[in-house]
Formats: sequence, C-alpha cells, structure tokens
Amino acid sequence: MKNQPLSSSSTSSNKTFFYVLLGFIGFFLLCFILIFFSIHNLVKQAGGGTNHHSFLTGSGDIDLIEIDGPIYQSDDIVRKIRRFKKGDQKALILRLNSPGGAVAPSQEIYSEILSARQDEKKIVVASMSSLAASGAYYIAAACDKIVANPGTLTGSIGVIAEFPEASGLLKKVGVDFQTIKSGKFKDTGSFSRPMNLEERAYLQDTVDDVFHQFLDAVVDGRKGAIKDILASRLKVKASAIKDEQVKNYILPYADGRAITGHKAYVLGFVDQLGNYDDAVKLTASLAGIKGEPEVHEDKSGKLDQLLDSILPFSLVSQLKQSSSFQLEYRAF
Repeated sequence: MKNQPLSSSSTSSNKTFFYVLLGFIGFFLLCFILIFFSIHNLVKQAGGGTNHHSFLTGSGDIDLIEIDGPIYQSDDIVRKIRRFKKGDQKALILRLNSPGGAVAPSQEIYSEILSARQDEKKIVVASMSSLAASGAYYIAAACDKIVANPGTLTGSIGVIAEFPEASGLLKKVGVDFQTIKSGKFKDTGSFSRPMNLEERAYLQDTVDDVFHQFLDAVVDGRKGAIKDILASRLKVKASAIKDEQVKNYILPYADGRAITGHKAYVLGFVDQLGNYDDAVKLTASLAGIKGEPEVHEDKSGKLDQLLDSILPFSLVSQLKQSSSFQLEYRAF
C-alpha cells in the first residue's frame, strides 16, 4: 500500500511552528547580544576598559596614547588622558594618525590636554604620523610641542558641514514630504528640498563661529613659535608681537588646505621634523628624564579589542551622527 501524502494543512502547520521557533530563538539571541554588549560598554565607561596595567608607576616613564582614524567620540581618549593626569609619569606622547572629525569631541580632547599641562604641570607632545589634519591638528595645538614627518599631511584648518539633497530623485519616484515645524529653520538641511538663501546664510554663520573657535585655539597654541618667526622678520622682540598679528599670519593658511609637515615646520605650525623616535627623545628631554625612557601605551585590553571588532560602539555612533546635521573639523 502506498503511503498517503501529508495534507497541505499539516505541512503548513509544521512550517508555522518552525518559523515561530526560529523567531523565538532569534529574538532571545538578539536580546542576549544587546545585553552583553550593553554591559560591556557600561563597564568600559565606568572603569575605562578592562586593561588596568596602563596606570604607570615609574615617574620616569612616558605614556603613549594613539588617536587613529576619524574622531567621532572622545570618551575613551579623555579617560586615558585623565588616567595619565592621575599617574606618576611625567610626560605623554599623543600619536596622531587622523583626518579629524566632529567638532565637539576634538574640543573635548583639546581641553583635557590643556588641563593636563596647566593643572598637573605635565608635558604633552604630539607625534604626527601620515595624517594629522583638521580636528587632529586642533588637538595637536594644545600640546607643548608638535613633531611631524616631512611628508605628514597636516593643517586643514577649517570647518565643513555637508547636506545631501535628493528632491529630484524623490520627485521621480513620487515621494513627497509634508513637514510641520515650530520655526522656519527647524528643518534646515532636509534632503527632501533645496536649501534657501536664508538657511544657507544661517548655516554659514554657524560654520564661521565654529571656525573662529578653531582659529583661536591655533593662535593660543602656536603663538610662541609664530611670534619668534614674526619677530625675526620684523627685527623686533617676540614680546612686541600681538596676538592679532599671529592671527593675521595664520589666516591665509586657514582656508581648509592641507600642508606637508615640512611646510608646516617652515611656517611655525609644528616645532620639529622627525619620526616617532624623535618625538620620544624630545619628550624625555622636556620632562627631564635621564637615560633611555620607557614608553607605556595606554590601550584597550584584548577583550575590549575583540568585542569592539565584533560590534564597535564607536562605529554605531558614527553611523547615527552621519545621518544628522553635524559640524566637522575634517580633512578630505
């Protein structure tokens, strides 16, 4: 006797059960992952990561903190600088390889470096790798000295804000936005329509304000070196050079252009040409460290690095920020 085929209702019931079971498994797996990474992130915020060997004990040691890639958050770097401030080490090398990034994180790192120098009387030296431009240069301007390779790309003093505009595409596909807003500027930068002249003027004023904050930070950080250059040209004492003269000297190069480390050195935007080892020697000299200095890198523990490689919260925040209005100190 031939086997009777399963009824369609029985097959459908089995499929439904399978999909429901699969949905429950997926839901609980997703919840587990979110809880796990949330706890991990909270632990990092509370304790600065799982790696605590970066608290230095020797007063002759130099701490090393790397800023690599775009700057869209400052929490981790600020925590590391604060650990450096509380430690016994005399000096910090800030190794920069970044095109810059968002305005506020760059300013927060800048302020923390100034605090380490002014409040704790510690030495901070910026060592530039291949790229240390815009927001990265903003950060470097807070340091005691800046060392760059001749071929480093740096500078790019400026601000950028970009807004996609897709009204033509939306019209082709028959999509229209109906916007209700509390004020005329509330939807400025919306991709659903072109920007009008009044909105452009408003945003340009905002960009100019943030640009002058950048310019003032560079003047404060570089005025010593630039006053020496101007004094030599004008045959006067450096003390006779005013801050306004320093600003006027910097302004022609503060149009967003990136310059080489060699040109930055000639212009007084960096203090010394050299590689990382040269930065270590300079830092040790400034800190009064005798003999071969020992450099300790403050970096995340292996568990942090593994988890961040699986689901980096910094990338999530970057994606969230990239979808909204954002001012950036960024090159390229």
